[in-house]
Amino acid sequence: MSKMLDVKIVPHRNYLMADTPDQKLFIELKLSSNKLNIDAASFPGGDAANHALSASSLSIVFVVDTSGSMREIVSGSTQFTGQTQTIDGNTYNLVTGGESKIGIIIDGLKKFVGSSKLKKTDRISIVKFDDDAKVLLPFTDVDDKNKNMITEAIENLLKYSGGTSMGAGLKTALGLMSKETSSRRIIMLTDGQTSDEDLVRETASELARENTPVIAIGIGEDWNEDLITDITDKTQGKPFYATTETTVIPVPVADANGNIAIKPSDIPEVMIKELDRAVSESLTGVSLTINAVQDVKIDRITRVYPEVSEADINIKPHSLGNISKTDSTVFIIEATIPERQPLKSRLMQLGLTYNVPGINFRDENPPEDIIVEFTMDESKASVIDQEVMQWVQQRNVGGLVEKAIKEAASNPSNAAKTLDMARRMTVKLGNGAMTRMIEQAQNEIKENKTISLGTSKTLRIGSRTKTVKLDAGQGLSDEQIRKLAGI
Repeated sequence: MSKMLDVKIVPHRNYLMADTPDQKLFIELKLSSNKLNIDAASFPGGDAANHALSASSLSIVFVVDTSGSMREIVSGSTQFTGQTQTIDGNTYNLVTGGESKIGIIIDGLKKFVGSSKLKKTDRISIVKFDDDAKVLLPFTDVDDKNKNMITEAIENLLKYSGGTSMGAGLKTALGLMSKETSSRRIIMLTDGQTSDEDLVRETASELARENTPVIAIGIGEDWNEDLITDITDKTQGKPFYATTETTVIPVPVADANGNIAIKPSDIPEVMIKELDRAVSESLTGVSLTINAVQDVKIDRITRVYPEVSEADINIKPHSLGNISKTDSTVFIIEATIPERQPLKSRLMQLGLTYNVPGINFRDENPPEDIIVEFTMDESKASVIDQEVMQWVQQRNVGGLVEKAIKEAASNPSNAAKTLDMARRMTVKLGNGAMTRMIEQAQNEIKENKTISLGTSKTLRIGSRTKTVKLDAGQGLSDEQIRKLAGI
């Protein structure tokens, strides 16, 4: 039977120097769905398997922050009534007009439920979290007969307020997902810090093991982007940054795929786009097993396209998320190689397994060996695969952004130099959206000796979500690659 998963494996070098310790090896792992290769006769139902694949159902949990701050007005014109109200120890001015964060989310959920792209067999659930977590809607089919019940649960989000126990919300969602057999998603919306960060990280690891991506939307400036990106990294999900009208980002950054930072009013559209993305996934729960020979160390496994995220190397087999039927997903495996004598060596073996949605079947590809030759010939070892190293540079932009943001607080001069290195990488890669955002950060450092909170969030999220699809013909020479990569 032909396999449904096409796999391309390319090391950045086919030759490494012999008798040289601790050399880096970068391996491109490109995964693509091969829907045409389904052997329907091998599955129960014959041709029905092809239909099941393209029509598999979705199970989506919305995990919504209902803390007091979610009632803040973030868009539209307002008029002060002269009255105040104290909620959860905080005093708010009462106004008429405008839209609150929670109000925008409620409208977005209603639009989502009414989308024609949802099938009657798709199932949604709603969990609120503030001081604690509560299921407002258990998993329910998105069927016309259930629309009133779903709408009522959405409107009930307005009844709650309190603190922010994100971990409790995610843990509750995990419990709901345990019995779902469809393709899974969690969409989480929050505007603040959480009181149970350890539980959040623990639950994110559990969700990764259960192959449940988390789409996390942070609203405003108070949420913890390190925590949000840790959740989306572990689960192979995606982070979003929704600005408010009080958030200052002087230059809106847009490319063909939209803005890096979205407005709260864009949240409904984001949710619909994530629905499209979930529907397009033809293989789910992809897991990678790496059997490395003695002393070969696996340092990182990074998804570099269509978004950048770090897989948790402590979770084995390694969770790689889901594969679209319309585009490839690319990972970079980084390994440290001990010294060897001059000879050809097998360094590791890669094995992949995955689910075929809709037909309750888990398949596997034959294991593939990673073989390189150790040589004393420096000219052979200097040859680098351009495409692989371009993916590495796409990954490295985020690392430089993080470094620059930390440096900006104490050493703006160093931060400017680090940002310039990141900018040059994005120019070479053709990533115009990130180039413009980095240039904005450079201007802020020049004028204010710091990077604003809004810009730093945009940089961090953008380095993960605004990637470009690369090919070997994008013009980086071997010398340019070595200079940028420091190898």
